[in-house]
Amino acid sequence: MYRGLKLHVTALFFALLVAATGLTFFVIGSFWLRDSALSLAREKGIEMAAVAERLAGRRMELGKERDFFAALVNEGVSRAGAMSGCGQAEHGVVLCLGQPLPDRQHLERQLREAMQTGKAVRSLNGLAWVGVVPGKKYLDIALPAISPDHVRGGVALRFSLEPHYARIRTMQRLVAGYLAVNLIVLLVIGFFRLRSAVFRPVEQLIRLTDSYRDESGVPFLALQGGDELRQLAGSMQQMLARIKADQDKLREHVASLQEANRQLIASREEMVRAEKLSSVGRLAAGLAHEIGNPLGIVQGYLGLIRHDDLGGAEREEFCSRAEHELQRIGQLVRQLLDFSRPASGHQEAIDPHQVLAEVIALLQPQPLMDSITLTTRFAAMDCLVHANPAQLMQVLLNCLINAADAIRAATSGQGTIEVATDVDLIEPARMLRITISDTGVGLTKDELANAFDPFFTTKEPGRGTGLGLSVSYALLKSMGGVISLANREGGGAVVTIALPLAASQMLDHAESGV
Repeated sequence: MYRGLKLHVTALFFALLVAATGLTFFVIGSFWLRDSALSLAREKGIEMAAVAERLAGRRMELGKERDFFAALVNEGVSRAGAMSGCGQAEHGVVLCLGQPLPDRQHLERQLREAMQTGKAVRSLNGLAWVGVVPGKKYLDIALPAISPDHVRGGVALRFSLEPHYARIRTMQRLVAGYLAVNLIVLLVIGFFRLRSAVFRPVEQLIRLTDSYRDESGVPFLALQGGDELRQLAGSMQQMLARIKADQDKLREHVASLQEANRQLIASREEMVRAEKLSSVGRLAAGLAHEIGNPLGIVQGYLGLIRHDDLGGAEREEFCSRAEHELQRIGQLVRQLLDFSRPASGHQEAIDPHQVLAEVIALLQPQPLMDSITLTTRFAAMDCLVHANPAQLMQVLLNCLINAADAIRAATSGQGTIEVATDVDLIEPARMLRITISDTGVGLTKDELANAFDPFFTTKEPGRGTGLGLSVSYALLKSMGGVISLANREGGGAVVTIALPLAASQMLDHAESGV
């Protein structure tokens, strides 16, 4: 199954090596033949110049100038190894000797050029194959010459390059053998290098993808045909399709979670609103009673003011007292309105003692607090916290109402609520701790375990929604705080609220660079 890639790559590598070796042999052979032919031409030119010089000494034996050039051609053919040749005296006829010339015009043209320029002319012509390298078949040399009696002329000789090529072919076979050995060595080295760099990693990827199964047990490597690269390409396509499907599924899950989170936030806001309305209802009932008393006092003062025998000082005092009672009513109504106003959720640095004072001032006039002694012990200093004042007020009011209900549920109906504050190091930061302890009935083990569950209540039906502590837990968590509930030693319960100090939060933000 995994031999396709090896075979293809090895065959391609072998073909490239063979092509490179053949091209190298061809280029080197071409330059080799050209240089060797030019070297031979220079040698033959020098040899013919020496022959011409020797013939100059035989002037007396030759007698005529035409015979000098004919003898020169004859010497070239018989002793210098030329196939054939032509000689000509200036203004004479061309005389050719030796084997028939297949291209005599080329040799005569070269002879005339040498006579006109007075320089030797060399050229290669014809086509012959020396192995796989193309070469020229003949070497033509034309030389200008002057006879002993000062007649200008020239000779042109044609040499066959076949004997010269025969020696080169012998050398070419040696070079071809050397290149063949190099080819085999490079092929072996290249194969093992490809095996370690390509074949083995690809085989490992194939085994890895072959062993993988998706959730339904379908193998990841579905393509079993073709070479390794085709199989990997198929696996890659499947992997990309799987990633796209997972991304689509993930987007659906994210959208579902966002919708669930939105519904959860809406439900929590609804719970907060319901709990606040419940508290407002209970406070409004108490305030109705609390407002009735000052209204009766005001009505009484108004009746006294109508009397004609009333002095000016007394009338003024009664008006002042009536005004004081009206201010008291206005303050109670304003506190109730402030508490019932929807919270914006904006958090700011606030003084918790001020919030506690407002809550106590709102709650203390309530009939709920009759026969209950409320004491405060504010020991915390420099205790600004980062919180929403309306939400913190709702939490504290809920805890105080629960404490009052727990005391009134006791047999005597009398008791004490103590509100205390201090600052302590509660990991991971310094926190403001608010404790609200009462002398009520306390809580059982199961009630402590479920106290923060929504709709869990120990009160009688119609006196509580069961959302107070769960809403308080959510509100404090949004402010970075915590709330806990425990039984108090000696009876009753104690609620502990911890909020991070604003200074600690600013220090944490500075250290984190936020």
